[in-house]
Amino acid sequence: MIKLHNISFAYGEKQIIKDFSLNIEKGDKICLFGQSGCGKTTLLRLILGLEKLNEGKISIEDGLKPSIVFQENRMLPFKSVIENIILFGATKETALQNLKALGIKETANLKPNELSGGMERRATIARALSQDFDYLLLDEPFTGLDEKNLEICAKHILEVAKDKPIILITHSQEEAELLNAKIIKM
Repeated sequence: MIKLHNISFAYGEKQIIKDFSLNIEKGDKICLFGQSGCGKTTLLRLILGLEKLNEGKISIEDGLKPSIVFQENRMLPFKSVIENIILFGATKETALQNLKALGIKETANLKPNELSGGMERRATIARALSQDFDYLLLDEPFTGLDEKNLEICAKHILEVAKDKPIILITHSQEEAELLNAKIIKM
């Protein structure tokens, strides 16, 4: 599905990723683990085409659509939660189902600045899960969530993503375990 073959990337003279390869198949749950600055987020940006490789090749099966939870919530402040979710093509029904599953259905008509940090984070996860996607990229998705909500979110992600590949970036082995992800050290 997604193949990274001997990829390398540098910001100017600073080498971030060197000769990295990885094959991700249907249903794989992968956790990229490593120190800050080792290229985990850059790798996601390369997969999305937001950065250009210096060397190597990334092959993604034709027509596969990603969905992503970035490190930042990236909610439009002048739109309600539901408007933020359906802006990217989700149906209102699917959006409401995901908000309900994550315990924040009552926030649907609120603006992001009316939410707590944890609520906004769950709304961001609901936005990603409400889209029509073939693989899911999660960059520190559980930041600001308490243990109970972290477990609810992880369980719901696995239910929605089912047999779809998930690539997770986290500094927490517990989070990787909650998503049944194989840890790959970078």
